Amino acid sequence: MTIAATYAKALRSLVLENPTTGKEFLTNLRLALQKRGHEKLLPQIFAEYQKLELAQVRATQASAVTPERERTRVLFELYKKLTQPK
Repeated sequence: MTIAATYAKALRSLVLENPTTGKEFLTNLRLALQKRGHEKLLPQIFAEYQKLELAQVRATQASAVTPERERTRVLFELYKKLTQPK
């Protein structure tokens, strides 16, 4: 895991715990990066943060049960019952 990914993961966990103070977290992150000399990592941190957000959205969409998915599951179960040797 890169430094930028670590920063992004930490920022995301903070924002998820307390979403109302997200702007304050960003300000503090920028100050911490300046202090450590890592300010050039800010665009990479942003990109990693976006990847984490996108992964969460995709995971939510993949786990959602739609009527089509439920119908497919039921049909597959019926198919398995019909094709099992007796």
